[in-house]
Amino acid sequence: MSGLTFFAGAALLIAAVRTWRPGLPLRAAAGYLALTTVFFALPLLAGRLQVGTDIAYVSLPWSEAVAGEVEPANELLWDIPLQMLPFRSLVRARLLAGEAPLWAHELGTGEPLLGNAQSAPFAPLHLLAIALPPARALTVAAAWQMLLGLLLMHALASALGAGGPGAALAAIGFALSTFAVAWLYYPLAMTAAWLPGVLLGILALWRREPRAWVGLVACALGMAASGHPETMAQAALLGAAFTAALLVRGAPRQRLRFVGRLAAAAALAACLAAPVLGPFVESLPLGARAALLARQPRLMQPVPFEARYLAPLVSPNVFGSSLDRMWTASRRTNFNELCSDYAGLLTLALALAGALTLGGRVAALVAGGALALLAALRVSPFFEAVSLLPLVGGAPAGRFRLLWVFALALGAGLALERLAAEERPRRAAAVLLALAAGAAALLRPAPGMPGQLLPWLVAQLAAAAAAIVLLAPRLRPRFPAVVVAGAAAELFLLGVRYQPAIDPRFDLAPPPALDFLVARTNAAAAPVRVLAEDGDLHPNLGALFGLWDPRGNDAMRPAAAARVSAERLLHGLGAWDELPLTPLSDPAGVDLLAVRYLLARHQRRLPPPWRPLFDGRGGRVWENPGALPLFFMPRSVARGSTADEVFRLAVQNVDFALSAARLGTGPKSAQSGEVRAIRPRANGFDLEVRSPTGGTVASSVSWAPGWEALVDGSRGAALEVNAGFLGFEVPRGEHRVRLDYRPRGWVWGRWLAALALIAVSAASAAGVRQGRGRPLPPRRLGSPES
Repeated sequence: MSGLTFFAGAALLIAAVRTWRPGLPLRAAAGYLALTTVFFALPLLAGRLQVGTDIAYVSLPWSEAVAGEVEPANELLWDIPLQMLPFRSLVRARLLAGEAPLWAHELGTGEPLLGNAQSAPFAPLHLLAIALPPARALTVAAAWQMLLGLLLMHALASALGAGGPGAALAAIGFALSTFAVAWLYYPLAMTAAWLPGVLLGILALWRREPRAWVGLVACALGMAASGHPETMAQAALLGAAFTAALLVRGAPRQRLRFVGRLAAAAALAACLAAPVLGPFVESLPLGARAALLARQPRLMQPVPFEARYLAPLVSPNVFGSSLDRMWTASRRTNFNELCSDYAGLLTLALALAGALTLGGRVAALVAGGALALLAALRVSPFFEAVSLLPLVGGAPAGRFRLLWVFALALGAGLALERLAAEERPRRAAAVLLALAAGAAALLRPAPGMPGQLLPWLVAQLAAAAAAIVLLAPRLRPRFPAVVVAGAAAELFLLGVRYQPAIDPRFDLAPPPALDFLVARTNAAAAPVRVLAEDGDLHPNLGALFGLWDPRGNDAMRPAAAARVSAERLLHGLGAWDELPLTPLSDPAGVDLLAVRYLLARHQRRLPPPWRPLFDGRGGRVWENPGALPLFFMPRSVARGSTADEVFRLAVQNVDFALSAARLGTGPKSAQSGEVRAIRPRANGFDLEVRSPTGGTVASSVSWAPGWEALVDGSRGAALEVNAGFLGFEVPRGEHRVRLDYRPRGWVWGRWLAALALIAVSAASAAGVRQGRGRPLPPRRLGSPES
């Protein structure tokens, strides 16, 4: 099914791009389809997996599901099985059930799902693959992503004047760069795949080409929905520079009309993307990452610049890689962050040769890309300038490598045929090819990496062969073909190993201990949470099976709840990293988090009130009968006049069933009552509450803006209780309560999207009526119509 789905979607993508860009040769599209198919042949056609699920098999419960010790094929890709896969699973379940994917009960103490952004619920490529299981759908979407990057980059290079081989070199250098391959399964690369289409749409709009507006809006919307707003912001910077370059050349009237059309297209794309971007903008300042960056602004930024960090420009494996379990650079960085600036040895040499000898747009591209690279390498003052930019400034500046590889690939593609046509550029290209080959020969991959020697050798041989062909008059006509073939061979061999295909036995099938946990939680009358120790049952993985785990390792989870959890259970260490909770460290905190079951090692023994329920393959399961329900009514409520005071009361609380804390003034108030029924929904809860006194209902569900409370049908205020958790007020008596998570960005975003669709429909209808009422031009005698 993976292969069939891929080919069906690939045909749709090719048809869509060729409808917009009829000049894209079918032969080129077929070649890109073949290249992508071979790159993903094992997971698409041979049943292998390519989402790093083997990483889960180093710990319980899966470590006992296979024989022998498991060494992950590429341990650096842990984000894919531990974040991307659970996100896609939750989104798929919500969408197939007809629910909006707004909130995730299963992750941590609950967090925004759509507002996370990288969950990308409405990414077009993910939606195309929704029928497949998430572990397969991720790979199919990644393959479409590579194909889309190839098609759009080819079309852009052609529109800018590149010939067929040049357009192919640009496409391959961009879509198979180390940036695109290293980040292949991350929203980062899926968002970047639309970048050439956005620039192509701007160019087509400038030239007033048919369907320019539609293509630009479609690519901008695809980028906005793909889950990485920081990359979208980088694309906006590049788009602004590209627009400025076009405006310099046009007449005043042409400029004015173009700016108006571009503004209309941008407004339409923004309105259509508002339901996706609105919740993210709303969640961002209250997320754990924002809180962490407020304390340590440079935490996510590249390591300080050193000259040796230029080496990956010509030899990306010079510092080793996690694939070969070798990394010799700083421990504060990794291959993805340091070595994702490589678009091929041939691409680098030819782009530099074109910039030095041809000037014009090639030089502008390479110069602009170099500025982005300097910022990514943390070179002053370029890094400081980028840090001042909104949205982009707080993101890791190392991701600006995207603009470098994009500029390099496009510049090389535009220069390819011209370099062979003139003597001075030809000589410069031959010299730079020889220098690049020599530099790569000196920067050998780190010792102990035999698998990386082949692409390293192919890169040098391809550069040397291209230089020889370029200088030999009889062979010179073959130069473009030699370059394209050499670049494709080198980048294919380099990238195809980095995303290893793994044995399908690592399919995360639940061992007996996990089956037992799932059965117990499903049979519970109200939702409960489960826990594991020492990295077992990694946070978020339980979400694949409907388990709620209070640990979290997602940077977008609500910071307030994460802070209380960390303070209680880690003594203040960490704010959004994975929480290796130990039930003995803080029993009151574990009870607050509604932890009813614990997965532990077989030899682990826990004191009362914990009691063992199961011991079998996958671990031992313990039960905590003293865990509080998810929603409860404490016996008293203390009030703090400041947020810091409420936080202090929460972290010093020894029994949350007896007392809760909330913002306000006045003495501690006594109350009584119980929450009789708790029924979760995708984006909220239905509760039944009985209270003789009335008062505050507390919970261990993360509080976030967007929570609404309806008490017996009357709207009430959702409160923040215990410095980070959801609560609400009830009067005395028995009540039915409905809690809904509905962020304002989602509400207003849908209105904006609906109004934009209405406006487009009205404009289209008016255009059709105007076209019908317009008289046909007179036919000329002898014309084909006569």
